[in-house]
Amino acid sequence: MKREIGVWETIGVLVAVAALSSLAVVPSVRTEVISAGAGGTGSVQAPSGSQGGVPGSGGEAPVDADAPGLPGQRGPAPAGLACAAGRNGGATDVGVTGDSIKLGATVVDTGIGAAFLSDVRYGMQAIVNQVNASGGICGRRLNLVLKDDGWDAQRGSLFIRNLVEGEKVFALAVVPSSEGLRAATNYVREQRVPVIGSDGMLISQYTNPMIWPVAASTITAVHIMAKDAFDRGLRNFAMVYDSNFRFGVEGAFAFNAAVERLTGKPIPGYSNPLQSPRCSGRFCGIKAGQPSYQTEIEVVRSACSQDPQCDYIAYLLEPETAQTWMRGGGLQAGFNGGVRLHVGAPQPLFNRGFGVNCAQKCHDMWVWTGFVPPVEPFASDPQVARYVNAVRRTNAKADASNSFVEGGYLGMQLLVEALQRVGPNLTRDALIEALDATRFESGLSRAMRWTRNDHFANQCMMAFSFQSRPSFAGWRHERDWVCDPWPGQDIPSSET
Repeated sequence: MKREIGVWETIGVLVAVAALSSLAVVPSVRTEVISAGAGGTGSVQAPSGSQGGVPGSGGEAPVDADAPGLPGQRGPAPAGLACAAGRNGGATDVGVTGDSIKLGATVVDTGIGAAFLSDVRYGMQAIVNQVNASGGICGRRLNLVLKDDGWDAQRGSLFIRNLVEGEKVFALAVVPSSEGLRAATNYVREQRVPVIGSDGMLISQYTNPMIWPVAASTITAVHIMAKDAFDRGLRNFAMVYDSNFRFGVEGAFAFNAAVERLTGKPIPGYSNPLQSPRCSGRFCGIKAGQPSYQTEIEVVRSACSQDPQCDYIAYLLEPETAQTWMRGGGLQAGFNGGVRLHVGAPQPLFNRGFGVNCAQKCHDMWVWTGFVPPVEPFASDPQVARYVNAVRRTNAKADASNSFVEGGYLGMQLLVEALQRVGPNLTRDALIEALDATRFESGLSRAMRWTRNDHFANQCMMAFSFQSRPSFAGWRHERDWVCDPWPGQDIPSSET
């Protein structure tokens, strides 16, 4: 059943964050440390030269004393969980002491990717706050070091090396910056540094035995989008994709493969986006961050107006580029020359900020997510409400509807559950073994399971449409869980 919902209002009291000294190891690197003091309230160490607080945030709210406990618990967790400091084996591995576990991540606070990735830190921090307020894991509190790489592959790879070799972290948590993680994929494999709870944007996260993603991959998303559209009777496909970033070219490659599998022919104008991305006919690669796309918009409009006219277009773009495209006259959902055009997009556009900014131009655009979002008919679900409250206690202005924020929260939950399973004698090898035997049931996604030979744990997604007439008014639930009809297919040979 389709259900209309309204925009839920932001709540919470904003509290300023104290400015502390920088802990940067590499010059010009923004480094922050999320930890907790004796009282259990999370704090953020601001970078040198900042005015305190988290860049771009509206402040932070303290953790309530009666805050819900850790994943799977019905109430506040007992201090130290199952074991306490002094009885936990002490310094059992790099980054581990008797009272702390040092974790690291590259985040995206600046650059074009910040439009959908900057708030992920608050999903991560929400779990750190809960764990540390409860006394840690076996008496060890979580110490999370964050470095902003601006969604830049080379910078991100360098920062990951610095986290491992300079900061000497025990493991990498979530790592919202997919570009840098891909550039460092061979490094983390060779060093056997676990990366837990990643965002799944790139297929390399699933083929690397040292990475445990919690989200559905971009390839899974476009498989589902194509098959669902085909099952609804749609046959004439178009694609606009971001040729600058890896998620765009991987997804475009897989989307065309899915369309060809379904219809027996490639999308008109197709050229391999992994080798020669360009805008031609109904298959259009564009460079992110341009002030205008009028030429490319006209190419797609002209191609889609020819018989048989387009009845489905997929947008594989990050929010800022998608907004520029739509404002410039990009094809919208609705009737286009007598043919009803359907529009679909994967996770990067599933956030409230994009819905508000795109407004009526994105009305009835379907966006897909691999999580249970905090919108109707799921908003009152206990696990969903717990997630939203935890994020809002961390930062009242954070967008809990953002799929990547929810993924950051779930990724940290997975890490905490694995750390709990390992117990007091914590080592990387023990953590890897625990993760490869984990069945994860959070209530915020379908049950996920990882094994040594299979890290494709999340392969199902739901669809919601933007409702914006004329301004953004929320989402409508369009599809319940749909699973990847071709799991493990259409992976570029460079990623296998």
